[in-house]
Amino acid sequence: MQSPVFAKWVREYPLVSHVLLPAVISLLLIGMYFSGISILQNFVAPRVDGLPLFSSRELGALEILQNVVLLCIIAYSVRCFISASDVWIRTIASILVLISIFTFMEEIDYGAPFIEYFTGQHASMAQETWTRNWHNRVSPGGKQYVDFLKIGANFGVIAGFVLVPLFFSSVRHPTIRLLVPSRWVIATVVLIALLRVLARVLENSGLSMIDGNSGSLYKNLSEFRELNLYYLFLLYVANLYEQIVAQKVTAEN
Repeated sequence: MQSPVFAKWVREYPLVSHVLLPAVISLLLIGMYFSGISILQNFVAPRVDGLPLFSSRELGALEILQNVVLLCIIAYSVRCFISASDVWIRTIASILVLISIFTFMEEIDYGAPFIEYFTGQHASMAQETWTRNWHNRVSPGGKQYVDFLKIGANFGVIAGFVLVPLFFSSVRHPTIRLLVPSRWVIATVVLIALLRVLARVLENSGLSMIDGNSGSLYKNLSEFRELNLYYLFLLYVANLYEQIVAQKVTAEN
């Protein structure tokens, strides 16, 4: 059994994979979006005539990269499920498959932006008839469900990618050792936080304005954070798969 190139690269070059690559890609996208140059901003998150803003930005580089990363998470999670023999690892992998598929479908609004682009017709944008996705619906309390997801994601990232690698990396149980993330993910989490602050500062400085119009990510700068958050999970499943492969190779030898 051979490990895919990306998984092996993540394991062998942690500084580059966990810090330098996401930093370079994010800074490039952020720099283009806040450059004041319309063509660069539209490359990241475009405005398309005839489409509502939340649909048109789905066709930009930022959202497309998110979708690519989510598909990679699905692929690696499936590989982990197939390759692992431990029931707990297979359970975690199956959960990751289901969550990442659901997240991918929510991200692409179940194909609505692409259907609208080619047909020139879009569904109602009224909250009471919102059917494009679940996470933008309004709860009975008046808040969008995505607000609850963000809170849950913040706690999950802190617990799973900061506290767990800090306090459980030395556990000897083989299954737990496989499931515990590399401590390098802590650096990725710190990077995500710093990039979020940078994007907010640039937005508050008015640098997303072009010809008097707000950028297409106005009040949606969390899209930059989401890309890195998905990449964080990709690092985890790729590293998990690499460890599963390495463990099997060791057992065979």
